[in-house]
Amino acid sequence: MSAHELDHLAIAVPAWEPAGAMLNRQLGARWASGFKMEAFSPCQLAVADDMRLELLEPGSGEHSFIQRFLTEIDGQGGPHHITFKVHDIRAAIAGAQEAGIEPILVNLAHPQWQEAFLHPRDTGLGFLVQMVQAPLSVEELTATSDGGTLACPWEQTDTAALRIPLIYGYVADLSRARTVLCGVLGAKQYGAGTATAGFQWDAGADLLLTETGADGESFGIAGLLALDAAADWSRRDVPEQLDALLASGTVHPGIGLKISILQGAILQGRPAGTGT
Repeated sequence: MSAHELDHLAIAVPAWEPAGAMLNRQLGARWASGFKMEAFSPCQLAVADDMRLELLEPGSGEHSFIQRFLTEIDGQGGPHHITFKVHDIRAAIAGAQEAGIEPILVNLAHPQWQEAFLHPRDTGLGFLVQMVQAPLSVEELTATSDGGTLACPWEQTDTAALRIPLIYGYVADLSRARTVLCGVLGAKQYGAGTATAGFQWDAGADLLLTETGADGESFGIAGLLALDAAADWSRRDVPEQLDALLASGTVHPGIGLKISILQGAILQGRPAGTGT
């Protein structure tokens, strides 16, 4: 039980610019860092509360795993993984092994960025999990690197940054997902119904998962909820109208996600943005 933060959602895209500009317009997401590499090219965008969205563009190399992933999902963008910051990467790896999950792509060589991944076929979550022990942010880690981070390649608007308190998706077996999220990653669960459960960490977004069964909808991350940075949001009591709020969102094929922006809706029987 090692994770303390859902740090960011990573999205594979054919190119940074269209997706990044859209996320800037829709969510006020601001460029934080970006790098071009051979295997893949990552950039991070920051929204309110320093929650991050990461865009993964195919790298310059011939055998980019991001290009393979995009080919598998018909060339359009889509969620690739969720990164959890952990207190102790070795404890997290041991916890996964105790749960019968063998981490992959384990790299503990760099003391400032140690990582391991959990494959979706082993977790049943429908998305890749990255566990990272990193005392510094990406910007701090790269501040002294040769060349540093790139400049934002699109013109950013002055749109106010929204919060992303909730990422949601679908799984075949909620019990299995609970084993990974609570038993391995240390989430606290709150219930929204027999087929739906929310998972919360010390920081970052919550994760809301709905069980659909083996013959249900596509599994994995489906969308996110955004709201004004100053709006009130109860993390433990999911409002009854949440399904309607999420359904009212807009699908963005370029990132393979639905974005639902909560504006003036009623949460917990009071208008969003008001006090108790």
